[in-house]
Amino acid sequence: MKIVAILLLILGCLLIVSMGFMYLFLFAFSFDAPGSDSDPSAWMYRLLFFLPVIGLIVALILALTAFMSGNYARSANIGSVFVLALIAILVLLAKTQADNNRILRQMQAQELEDAKYPVQTFLRPTERGADTIIVFPSRIVAYRVFNQTFNKTIGGPIGKLNQTRDTIQLEKNPEDFLKREEYEQFVNSDGKKFTEAYRFN
Repeated sequence: MKIVAILLLILGCLLIVSMGFMYLFLFAFSFDAPGSDSDPSAWMYRLLFFLPVIGLIVALILALTAFMSGNYARSANIGSVFVLALIAILVLLAKTQADNNRILRQMQAQELEDAKYPVQTFLRPTERGADTIIVFPSRIVAYRVFNQTFNKTIGGPIGKLNQTRDTIQLEKNPEDFLKREEYEQFVNSDGKKFTEAYRFN
């Protein structure tokens, strides 16, 4: 039982050190979001995340105290917490890896699906050349037009196609967008109007 208690104490030390380093790493990155240094909820989550480490430290102290007093069975019983923590970490890592693999497969499937659709370009002739609306394979719809106010060509997103690629979900921020009635002025190489190819949500 003494050897088991020693092994569990060693496991506890390794878990605390590794989780401590992981916490410090995540703690540093938790300040990346603007305003997170003064957000009370952000600090609450940081402290909650540290609770498992505190729990393991308490368990290690209790197990070590029992071991030093010669109560090896009690030390091993307390040290079983470290085994449970290790199992929980391994399950969490396995689940995270499975989720990442699933997301990666979904992204790859989406890329293959998007690759079936070429870039579509709709043009509106102007005295300076042509304004353009581009429909990308990723379903993003964007524009490039000459703005007389700024005396330069500007661009930005118009919106995104729905899953069936027949309706555009317009962006909520319209200050740089074309007026709705201007969309029908854009035609593709086949002479099809932009408004004939897509509806608006």
